[in-house]
Amino acid sequence: MTRLSLSRAWDECVRILRRDGSLLATVALALIVLPEIIFAVVGTPIGANATSIAKFVYVGVILLGFVANIALNRLAIGPSVTVGTAIREAFIRFTPVFVAFVIVILGMFIVAVLIAVLLGATGVARLPTSAGQPPPAALVLLLLTLVVLVFAMFQLIFPISAAETGNPIKLLTRSWQLAKGQYWRLLAYTVTVFVGFIAVIVACQFGIGSMVVLLLGRPNPGSLAALILGLVTGVVQATYTVVISVMLARIYLQLAGRDGAQVSVPSSGT
Repeated sequence: MTRLSLSRAWDECVRILRRDGSLLATVALALIVLPEIIFAVVGTPIGANATSIAKFVYVGVILLGFVANIALNRLAIGPSVTVGTAIREAFIRFTPVFVAFVIVILGMFIVAVLIAVLLGATGVARLPTSAGQPPPAALVLLLLTLVVLVFAMFQLIFPISAAETGNPIKLLTRSWQLAKGQYWRLLAYTVTVFVGFIAVIVACQFGIGSMVVLLLGRPNPGSLAALILGLVTGVVQATYTVVISVMLARIYLQLAGRDGAQVSVPSSGT
């Protein structure tokens, strides 16, 4: 059984970022930064002032995030392809990846409902009795823990879809096969990723957002403040996504017994 080395995966990740960072950034710019700018300009998808366009853009940002992860993994795994080819292949492989995660989410939803009912029946946590009532903090924490525990097992779907072929069930079973012997190391990596993601969100919403409000005013839809906030937020999120995607790709190569593979992206052409 292959023993996962997170430190070696990180060292390889750093080398790839130094060598091909500009080309990986091209993918992130097209599939993460630009959609985030558009999303910031059209406004929030929730609330009284939410528009149909905002909701449509929000869904698009999420779906393009899937495509970005696949494309970044494709470049980080090799064999070498152009950036345009990596993006094109990512769109082709998007559907089975999306369906696989829908299956995972449905499974987590069923488990979460059972846990919530059990906690409510035993009196451990009081469930919301109305639509506007927020769930108890303990229940939210429990659900977040469930998400992390499950994602640790199935996060390899992204690099698997970038390097192999198969339907959603094959992606799920392959991810399970690769992850089951190294679950605790993958869980440690997942916790680190989630903590980092929360830090990025907090920095964007409170740090960067506060600076934009002070300098340019409230980021209302269509305003310059919204444009600048979307740009900076997109760049921060894209940078983080590139790093974790390349890292995950190198983890996959170790578990798949292909850790000698090196990426070499020749150009950004299509």
